Amino acid sequence: MFDFVRSALRSAIGAAGQVSDEAVRHTPLHTTHELESAMSDAVQAVHRSCDSLERHVAVIEALADSLPPLTESVTRLTDQLEPLLRIAAPLGAAEREVAKAEQEVARVEHFWTRHRHHDGPEQGAPAAPDAPAPPSPPVV
Repeated sequence: MFDFVRSALRSAIGAAGQVSDEAVRHTPLHTTHELESAMSDAVQAVHRSCDSLERHVAVIEALADSLPPLTESVTRLTDQLEPLLRIAAPLGAAEREVAKAEQEVARVEHFWTRHRHHDGPEQGAPAAPDAPAPPSPPVV
């Protein structure tokens, strides 16, 4: 029974809401709200960038702090390698002498080995027998 009254009230309230939303969209208040939102987003982006930059600076500082111990370790390694190189130098020379001696032995062996030419059958070896002719086909 009161449905027509209720629907009329709903219609009036909905229309009033739409009118107020339209009014807010066309007023400077709405533009100010949009600008505030954009400014807030920009400030948050700057904060995130600063946080990221601070993390990068911390990593670079840690890297810079690790360079002196690394330099010291490389210097000690270089100092330890010098005696090894002095010990290894005669071994390298001995290896080169052995390689030269092996080359000389190979040359002498090549000089004293027998060289054969394989152009034909060796002298004194029997010639290969000729293959027999295939049998003729049976006559039917």
